[in-house]
Amino acid sequence: MSIIFKNLQRYKLAFMLLISINILSNYSFALNQNKIDSLETVLTKAKGEEKVKILNTLINEYSIIDTVKSFNYFKKSISLSEKLNLHFHEKNSFGGLINYLVRNKKFNEAISRVKKVLEYSEKNKLKKSVGFAYSAIGHVFLQMNNYTEAEKYQNIALQKFSEINYEYGIATVYERLGLIHMIKNEFTEALKYYYRALKINQRLDFKHEIGISLYHIGLTELYLSNYEEAVDYILRSLKYWEKINFVANLWNCNELIGNIYIKLGGYRKALHYHKVALKIREDNIRWNIKNDVGSGEDIDLVNNLGIAYSYNNIAEVYLNLKKYDSAYFYAYESLKKKESKYSVASPNDIANSQLNLGNVFCKLNKHDSALLFIQKAAETYKILQNKSSYSEALYGLGQVYFNLRKYKKAKENFTRGLEIAKEIGDKSNEKNGYKLLSDLFLSENDYKKSLEYYKHYSEIKDSIINKESNSKIEELQIKYEVEKKEQEIKTQKALVLKKKSQLILSFIIGGLLVFVAVIFIFFIQKTKRQKEKIFHQENENLQKRLELKNKELVCNVSSIYVKNKVISKVAQQLSRRSDNFKQANMNMIRDIIGELKQNLDETSWKEFEIRFARVHESFYKSLDSKFPDLTNTERKICAMLKLGMSSKEIASITMTQSESVDIARSRLRKKLNLTRDENLTGFLNKL
Repeated sequence: MSIIFKNLQRYKLAFMLLISINILSNYSFALNQNKIDSLETVLTKAKGEEKVKILNTLINEYSIIDTVKSFNYFKKSISLSEKLNLHFHEKNSFGGLINYLVRNKKFNEAISRVKKVLEYSEKNKLKKSVGFAYSAIGHVFLQMNNYTEAEKYQNIALQKFSEINYEYGIATVYERLGLIHMIKNEFTEALKYYYRALKINQRLDFKHEIGISLYHIGLTELYLSNYEEAVDYILRSLKYWEKINFVANLWNCNELIGNIYIKLGGYRKALHYHKVALKIREDNIRWNIKNDVGSGEDIDLVNNLGIAYSYNNIAEVYLNLKKYDSAYFYAYESLKKKESKYSVASPNDIANSQLNLGNVFCKLNKHDSALLFIQKAAETYKILQNKSSYSEALYGLGQVYFNLRKYKKAKENFTRGLEIAKEIGDKSNEKNGYKLLSDLFLSENDYKKSLEYYKHYSEIKDSIINKESNSKIEELQIKYEVEKKEQEIKTQKALVLKKKSQLILSFIIGGLLVFVAVIFIFFIQKTKRQKEKIFHQENENLQKRLELKNKELVCNVSSIYVKNKVISKVAQQLSRRSDNFKQANMNMIRDIIGELKQNLDETSWKEFEIRFARVHESFYKSLDSKFPDLTNTERKICAMLKLGMSSKEIASITMTQSESVDIARSRLRKKLNLTRDENLTGFLNKL
């Protein structure tokens, strides 16, 4: 089962909360009363943006212990923010006022507080604040899962901002409307709003908001199973968050990339990204403790929930890797943290871990426990109208019933899950549903229906997951890493130039020509040796990458063999059993056998050659120019020899005898004009 739609739903519900908490953490120091007094003293001397930052910190601190003072500081903050056009801080002052109430599910109190702000803003003609107030009310309704009211208030806010042509506010509302539609599984509509927000943010160069828009677009493309576009936007967003070390979105972006690799079947890479996300969270907690920043019960609870998110993701990867003990450990620990006494986890968060744990129990053949947890998750998803995750839960229930040989119940759950996936355009879950039903009909010996569903599965799988898409995603990651490395090199060069200038300046001022010359020469020699060492290390790394790519190519060509072998085996079994079928079905069986044989994966060889050519760019070009008379089979053998494959391995891939490969190698040596002493593989490696 996939983790994406289970975990992305809680991203949607928690995303704005995480952003608000982390923004405020830049200025919030978990102040005790003495620290509050100290900050109030600093406030008397502060001016401009610095003063607004301190006011917003005090709004947040007093929102818990003294609502009157919190509101008074809020009035000062929004008045000064509007005067100085500090869009970002004016919006966030609302977060400081109500975030504590929202986190503790005191929604009515939060709405009442914002309406008081709205009354004050209207009375004092703070038009921007009026728009933000309506938007904040809509945000509270979103946390209450009241999407109708949430959208209503966001549209009122949009109208207010449009009346004064306030583009920052308009872009903010577009983002929040996009979030509402994304939660409602209306992904195309969500994208429409996100792109509008991005256009405004880019034109006005609102860098922080650009990062959020990019993230949201990538997240939505992920829902639509457009993995290439999703990775592109998420990496662009990640690049920005790395520059400013914005922790919440650093882990979010890494987790989403990990989830994409789960969808693509790259579980090792998925595990890497999810463990990176976990480390970011753990490092952030340790840093906060060390520096006495962000401590306090509320922040600790949010951090604990973040660890639970990562554990749940890692559990899903281990489940796909069939490491069920590890999957159970992480899934159990995740659920335990979310269900702890003071947890701030939402019902959807808890359901995600319940579903994960239920799927683990299913694999461990503990079917009673599996049904218990998956049914709980399914009920929650149904109430929350989280259709993507509900579809996943139905598949989980169907799988348990399938294992128990209760095929009727399994079929009901698989079919219902597929219907929901098709209803919301969830291609990933649609693909999973077709595969599950194909396997079910195969177990019932209904080959016709099994083949019918398998065809649907193959078609949709090819439409969202293909080698070209995988290659493009890898290319995007490589470009991202290269640009990151180039930036590091550029920074290092700047540092080197600065140090060199300092040395030259010291040389001129000091007048110690000989001494400085000796030091300078020593420095140059040392730098040269370091560069040589780095160059040598980079060459080794390149060689290791090449070896890794060669291994991937070997796996690729092996997968062609396995696929063709499976298809051939199925065709042979059908042929052997044909005598047992009724005469009326013989033509249909022959057609199926014919179609299976036609599906022997010849095109995969072309895809293999394309990928091979990307790794060994000049090999085919050099081979074809020097030896144009080689057949396609001989070119394939050359490629496999280049990868270091033995005659036996090549024979298994090409489904021939080792002796046939040896004969082909002898003919190949003659065509390549090799002497008896020349090694064929060595000759090909030089091309």
